[in-house]
Amino acid sequence: MNVLTLQSTYGGLLHDTGKAVYRAGGQRGSHSEQGYQFLHGVLPGAGWAPALDCVRYHHAAALRGAAKTLPADSPAYIVYLADYLSAAADRREVEGESSFFRRDLPLDSVFTHLNGTHPGWMMPAQPQDGSLKLPRQQQPLSASVYADAVRKLKECLPDLQPQPEWINSLLGLLETQFSCFPSSTFTGESPDVSLFDHAKTTAAIAACISEYVQANNITDLRKALFEQEKDFCQKDAFLLYTADFSRIQKFLYTVHTENALRSLRSRSFFLELLMEHYLDELLAGCGVSRANLIYSGGGHCYVLLPNTAAVADTLTRWNRQFNRWLQLQFGTQLFLANAWTPCSGNDLTNTPAEKSPYKELFRRVNRLLEQHKFHRYTAEDLRLLNSTAAYPDGRECKVCGTSANLKDDLCPWCKLFVDLSNKIQNKRVLVVSRQPSAADDCTLPALDGGSEYLSLTDQLSARKRLASGEPVVRVYTKNAPFTGLTYSTNLYVGDYAASNSMEELAGQSEGVRRIAVCRMDVDNLGHAFISGFEQENEKDPVKRMHYVTLSRTSAFSRQMSLFFKCYINGILEGLQVSIVYAGGDDVFLVGAWNAVLDAAQRIQRNFTVFSCGALTLSAGIGIFDDHYPIRLSAEETAALEEAAKHLPGKNAVALFTPERKAVRDAKGNLLVQPEQGHIYAWDVFRTKVLTEKVGCLQSFFGKDNAEHGNAMLYNLLALLREAENDRINLARYAYLLARLSPKKNAANYKAYKQFSHSMMDWALDAVQRHQLITAIYIYVYQNRKGGDTDGRME
Repeated sequence: MNVLTLQSTYGGLLHDTGKAVYRAGGQRGSHSEQGYQFLHGVLPGAGWAPALDCVRYHHAAALRGAAKTLPADSPAYIVYLADYLSAAADRREVEGESSFFRRDLPLDSVFTHLNGTHPGWMMPAQPQDGSLKLPRQQQPLSASVYADAVRKLKECLPDLQPQPEWINSLLGLLETQFSCFPSSTFTGESPDVSLFDHAKTTAAIAACISEYVQANNITDLRKALFEQEKDFCQKDAFLLYTADFSRIQKFLYTVHTENALRSLRSRSFFLELLMEHYLDELLAGCGVSRANLIYSGGGHCYVLLPNTAAVADTLTRWNRQFNRWLQLQFGTQLFLANAWTPCSGNDLTNTPAEKSPYKELFRRVNRLLEQHKFHRYTAEDLRLLNSTAAYPDGRECKVCGTSANLKDDLCPWCKLFVDLSNKIQNKRVLVVSRQPSAADDCTLPALDGGSEYLSLTDQLSARKRLASGEPVVRVYTKNAPFTGLTYSTNLYVGDYAASNSMEELAGQSEGVRRIAVCRMDVDNLGHAFISGFEQENEKDPVKRMHYVTLSRTSAFSRQMSLFFKCYINGILEGLQVSIVYAGGDDVFLVGAWNAVLDAAQRIQRNFTVFSCGALTLSAGIGIFDDHYPIRLSAEETAALEEAAKHLPGKNAVALFTPERKAVRDAKGNLLVQPEQGHIYAWDVFRTKVLTEKVGCLQSFFGKDNAEHGNAMLYNLLALLREAENDRINLARYAYLLARLSPKKNAANYKAYKQFSHSMMDWALDAVQRHQLITAIYIYVYQNRKGGDTDGRME
């Protein structure tokens, strides 16, 4: 990393530290001066001086006042402009110098202005510790919560050095301490961007500006960035970069029935790690840090990069090298498409608003990405793919079919994915080194054309390896940030697992021995990401695009990752389910069938609150024998998920089997009976199906009479299902209900009358009848003993 870029990155990350100091009870005066004085005391040494200048002079008035003493090439000019572009606002007021600021103003949820306005929800003032943080009605922030954060910084900052290997540690520290505080407490603005998200975005923009001015031999930064600020904002100094894994589903489900869950979870984790490795090599090659990573999840990413010839060359070369490695290791199973497009500071701040350049920026780069997916292989790639020789003994892996040096009938990668499962769950630290060892779990490609070696280990071993002088490239920690660990990046991973065995999970089921597979994802996330912060009811383009900023995009992306990669572990605690993958915006769960029903509802309820109702989830839930091939169950559940998304308004769940259409032969004879899918909006499913109708069945039959109830319900179910396509045989239906009647003087006769009236009313109404059919399915599953259901249920 270039020295100026390093100084600008640290300056961007630390520039608003004074806001926390001021709000903790600091004296009246600018937060920039208070931040400088605080940091000067805890970050001694000349090496920190340029970054501290960025803290002290990141406002226009301070820069003008220091014009005679501050060098023209100071990174403070870079951070000044980066701060402006990050906030996308002209700072006429400085916090600490005006009565228009409230020290106690809490942080609004970043979802407040997403897909409309959802006011009144604030984030709790708690450090980021991995536990679920739901927005709520909250009291103003006290000075003590800021004082706690300042004390933590005072304790941890002296461990850092102004070197590239410590940037990730600072990012982690600031995220834990500053992500619950608003960036601005100006009463005329919405305080929905955190102090951390603003600092991170400022650092990203600053690094890009630094690389751009150096590549273009611009040395008078005072003139170029301060005096001629408007001219510079028109230059295409930035690149918006994106990459996306293709064929993830095919890669994930290439598993053998034996140890299928272990292999699936390992493959999912490997893909997540592979993307992080790709990004870290890319960021290092472009001379920037993880502050420039806007979003990563679900095999997709967005990165803000400098627009220089060297960066463009790195992007082209690294993507080609990486895909060549994928071809050699996995054939055509995986491919990483990428694209980038230049943009200006004006584009990032959506100027002019009437042309919506910010939204067009994302649309443009995504169009380019799709083009790469359609033209993925060069002629040289195709020759390589078609010239792969078979392994001498001619044997093939029983899982993926690769011809390789087999062990236990598995190729090295498929063997790794089976063996890695226990390590993934029990080891919290991953070390990437340039030095091979016997402890290595796999080899990864490096940007320089060499290899890097990954091993899963623990914190103590990682520290010993770092202290030994081993050429460690980076360290990843999983759901456990370790302060003071160099090269360290904490990765949140949704890895909750009640068991690694389908058989064990099925054995924990209530009633029938079955597993369920649940696939769910966020509805219309692409639209939300690109256009969600537009205020569609505003006709004035400036007001309409007021909340469309890079800081909000970054904050929104981070919150989505936190929910699906981190918070989800706590949400599922205690349930007999296991996460196959969770990240980006989607979830794949397996588990005891009844536990999966509970899990899906927990996730949906919490996500609705978490997103302030701005976003919705749709899900498909299929129920299967534990020996049913996971690939097929995943495909069938994907069809259910797709069916749920076809319900008007989405925000729905589809269960059991997709909607079945009528099939007739050439003469018009019915070959396959049509059947309506079990698809419901979440609130309807909870209140009408589970609470009302399943609750009614449970209340009437009870546990002692469940088997008798099942037998009767099978007969009622047959009539109800026929009624879906024709008219119900009311006489037969009434007769079956009458057979359940106790004597009129019996204690439960009143309950029977209420039950029979409800059952009759529901049968006569098409909507209620369909809900009753679903409820009977669920009730019978709950109360069926042994491993099978009745054939009529199947």
